[in-house]
Amino acid sequence: MIQEHVFRIGGLRKSFGPIQVLGGVDLNLRAGAVTVLMGANGAGKSTLVRIVSGVYERDAGTIMLAGQPYEPATPADAIRAGVVTVHQNINDGVVADLDVATNLTLDRLNGRGACLIFNPRRIRREAQAVADRMGLAIDLNATVADLSLADRQMVSIARAMAHEPKVLILDEPTSSLSSAEADRLFELVDRLRARGVAILYISHRMSDIRRLADSIVSLRDGRIAGLFEGENLDYEGAVNAMLGQKISLSNIVVRDGTAPVFKAEKLTIARGAKPFSMTLGDGEVVAITGLVGVGKTALAETLFGARVPVSGSMMIDGRTYAPKTTARRSTRASSWLPRIAVTVASFRISTSTRMSACHS
Repeated sequence: MIQEHVFRIGGLRKSFGPIQVLGGVDLNLRAGAVTVLMGANGAGKSTLVRIVSGVYERDAGTIMLAGQPYEPATPADAIRAGVVTVHQNINDGVVADLDVATNLTLDRLNGRGACLIFNPRRIRREAQAVADRMGLAIDLNATVADLSLADRQMVSIARAMAHEPKVLILDEPTSSLSSAEADRLFELVDRLRARGVAILYISHRMSDIRRLADSIVSLRDGRIAGLFEGENLDYEGAVNAMLGQKISLSNIVVRDGTAPVFKAEKLTIARGAKPFSMTLGDGEVVAITGLVGVGKTALAETLFGARVPVSGSMMIDGRTYAPKTTARRSTRASSWLPRIAVTVASFRISTSTRMSACHS
């Protein structure tokens, strides 16, 4: 059975000054199906989502929702129309200091037709109804700040679904989740798909894509580079379309660094953290991975001079490296910083944190 295209985008264009970000994007979302959107950094995914969410205005193109023109002027307009976005940053979709019940009904408290008198019992009843529809097994009285990342994500999605949207956009929803936590999210997506929600799922993770995708759209340089549908999806073809070239693992040559450039000895970057040591060699590209909150950003800030380590020492080219400010880093390390710029730049993993100043 072919599902109805409930959401249609045609010829969507957006530029910022002379820079064209979207160059005529066509995208159709089917009710009760998961469409995966793949694209490298800078492909235009975020701009597309912000236009659909009512954050940006489009320069040209048409958007139709359930056969009617869709022209949101604000995110609130998008939500009222039935298009809800759950952004990559989990905390964007929840208020950490409030309990789960209030979060699930927060939009009803300040929306049109909201009651002027706060009624805790009514809030709990409405929140419980939302949780039951979503299969959400979380204590409604718990403060969101005390929940795990996975549970916060579930609350964020459940809050979005409280609007009973026609279209749900999930932007890298598993970027901060473990494998077990991601499985819980997948089960929730399956329930939403069964309820007829059109889902746009933005991700680079092949495990997510293989598990959920009914179709795949590859975005490259602001244009659709490939559309992949059918029972046997061409995952390799989707990746090649996204990148604009064929990737072969057999052509990858791993090389070790030659002379050590950077050394850290018993470095502690936060109080209560365990000290660690590391050596970065000339020509190496080192990726630091981990979930949100494990210290990736703190490490990058320490190397950049934006944070002073609690203890330990750092050396570059055999000389002590202890910048107390970024300005001192720029002055003191200017002769050798370009040699470790690639390493520092690689700290953009998982949380999309960019140490862009290191490229100067």
